[in-house]
Amino acid sequence: MKSNGLVFEDIRNKLHEKDILLTDIAEALKVSRSHVYSIAKRLNKSQPVAEAICSALELTLEEVFGDTYVGHQPRGRKDRASRKQQVINAIRNKKPIPAPTYN
Repeated sequence: MKSNGLVFEDIRNKLHEKDILLTDIAEALKVSRSHVYSIAKRLNKSQPVAEAICSALELTLEEVFGDTYVGHQPRGRKDRASRKQQVINAIRNKKPIPAPTYN
């Protein structure tokens, strides 16, 4: 059975009951307030932010966000070292920057 979790207003109200603001979570994680709000509203995904919200609510990820993060694979950082070096070399040698290759 599919679980939808809590809606944004429920998340905000439950946090308010604990005297916690989404801005507190943003500051703790060193991310913008708008980023935390967008995660709470399910406009974007960020498992670390979602987990922080759940921790503050003392609820599980599924209880708060339903199936949103089931099977979710975070993107992670892309290793750009090789591409960065291509760009630097082309600029320094006054050559056209080669098109990126996607693997």
